[in-house]
Amino acid sequence: MERERSQIIYALVIRGQKVVLAEYTALAGNFQQATMQILQKLESSAEWKSYIYGEYAFHYIVDQTADLWFVCMAEKLLGRRIPFGFLQAVQEAFMQKYSKEQVESAIAYGMQSDFREELQFLLERYNSPDVDRVASMMAKVQHINDHLMESIDKILERQEKIELLVSRSQVLSESASSFRRDAEQLRRLVWWGNVKKMAIIAGLVILVILIIIMSSCGITFSHC
Repeated sequence: MERERSQIIYALVIRGQKVVLAEYTALAGNFQQATMQILQKLESSAEWKSYIYGEYAFHYIVDQTADLWFVCMAEKLLGRRIPFGFLQAVQEAFMQKYSKEQVESAIAYGMQSDFREELQFLLERYNSPDVDRVASMMAKVQHINDHLMESIDKILERQEKIELLVSRSQVLSESASSFRRDAEQLRRLVWWGNVKKMAIIAGLVILVILIIIMSSCGITFSHC
């Protein structure tokens, strides 16, 4: 029966480029020998890399701090997204399960009995046709989340503008009230100033009249 799509064929975890710690394949074939020959030609300094070899592709992730290689052999038509998703999952599972000391002291195939089932589980999971649908669904959800966040940002931006407008309105209202109070105080001061001036002028007029009368009639007004 023809498979629905291309597959990951073989996966292994290596220390350096020589010591195989664990491997898995569901197919018959001398995949390890072919992979190990290819690995000798690969760049150890590259963290994520793919190489095409005929109808197949070799993908690998290098953890330089632990000197670990996470490698898989897949059909070329599968592309790179799914193989590297698989390798990332393998790397996370392996690093959670084993310490640095365990990795450094492990002999060849030292993790085979413990980690083979994990490799099998992840390989079958990423070879499943559903993995593309799940990835597509996750992409759609992320797209929705991005738009939602964009909308929330816009709402918050509008809210900030509204709050700024309200704040400015309050400042203007307070300024207007303060202006009215100051204007009322100024009006009162001007009014009292005018009253005082009128009182002074009236007093001066009365004083002048008295002086004129007194100069004509005498201080006791006896000559009038």
